[in-house]
Amino acid sequence: MSKVKDLFLDLKTEAKRIRWSKGKDLVNNVIVTLVTVIFFALFFMGIQLLVSLCKEIDFSSIINAIKGWF
Repeated sequence: MSKVKDLFLDLKTEAKRIRWSKGKDLVNNVIVTLVTVIFFALFFMGIQLLVSLCKEIDFSSIINAIKGWF
């Protein structure tokens, strides 16, 4: 039981050492995180759109035209 008590005392001591972010820093970090998440969401949506558009294109005529050059 004393080990459990020591554990909680150590946790309490460590919790006092934590440097919590100030309000302004917290807001800045949240904004940066949201902007990053939105950027990558749009980026990957764009990649997905390009891939789906490439699947719709009929490349056989392009391939035949290239084969005609050689």
